Amino acid sequence: MKALRMLFILATTLSVYAQQKPADLHTSQNSLDWAGVYEGVLPCADCPGIKTRLTLSLDGTYELVTQYLERQVPAQLVRGRFTWQSSGNAITLDEQGGGQKYSVGEGRLILRNDGGPPVVLTLVPQTRTGDNLAQRLERYRWTLESATDNQSRPIDMLPPGKDHPVVLGFSGNRLSIQGPCNRIIGAYRINAARQLTVIGGPASTMMACDPALMSADTALSGILANPLSVEIGDGPSPQLRLRSASNGTLTFTGQATPEALYGPGTRIFLEVSAQQIACERPPAPNTRCLQVRERHYDEQGLPVGTPGEWRPLYENIEGYTHQEGVRNVLRIKRFDRNPAPERESSTLYVLDLIVESELVKR
Repeated sequence: MKALRMLFILATTLSVYAQQKPADLHTSQNSLDWAGVYEGVLPCADCPGIKTRLTLSLDGTYELVTQYLERQVPAQLVRGRFTWQSSGNAITLDEQGGGQKYSVGEGRLILRNDGGPPVVLTLVPQTRTGDNLAQRLERYRWTLESATDNQSRPIDMLPPGKDHPVVLGFSGNRLSIQGPCNRIIGAYRINAARQLTVIGGPASTMMACDPALMSADTALSGILANPLSVEIGDGPSPQLRLRSASNGTLTFTGQATPEALYGPGTRIFLEVSAQQIACERPPAPNTRCLQVRERHYDEQGLPVGTPGEWRPLYENIEGYTHQEGVRNVLRIKRFDRNPAPERESSTLYVLDLIVESELVKR
């Protein structure tokens, strides 16, 4: 009996620890638009350098083109697959690529050159011309209006609602869905047949909510795990329909994104205290404010520098719902609105990613 009791205590302790351990979701793999073409010059023992062009694709394949400078030899081309290291911040090419290891940063790859100086390959900007489907998807934030099965019956686990709306967004090669409980993220692609596929399956935050809300999250993840046909309408409030192979349909209504309205935002990181505080200048009586401080991260997603001073945040953060007792670090897009809407702040904060969460005991 004593042994069983000790096992129970140990299991309970581990369970509590697991609930309180911060969930760090901020990695290069899931938070950067890393797919693309990178160029640079690698060192060479007996020549000025090796011109290198490395193309990374969302499906885990790569194309590597190398050419020795000042040598009359043709360029070499190899193709293969790369794998992400467990940290989510570095990749390794297969044997076709010599097993090269690269740290993945914002707009760059850094060759992990043992014993030598780091070598940087820089992302080549890709210019998109014309109006295509991906650009149209990016212009709007899509709110779920209805979810029906193949007989046009409502899907009970996915009821649209004002209290817990389902909001879908696209940015570069990533999509994110703020579900009724958790945030679901993943890289995606759309083929010539206008089918949307989430590469490698969607990932999700791990917040605990009401069972009905968590069931809705599970239903969303299940739908996103399979290819979906894309239909999009026109107009100031266009409709987006994602249809599964079994003819289940998710219907969304679009609202213009802050980028479409105000231009590119500034990326910042805010740590949100577990407890709200009384507002010094509340916008309404009995209002409580988030208490925040700015945090800083390097290109590998590691914290650097000293956090800023704690301060009240008088504005809301779009897409973020605070849970009392939970500390979060958020990646935010900050927009300057000029002119500002009447009786509103000139600064708009929009949630981009929950970097980490921690349950804090009082």
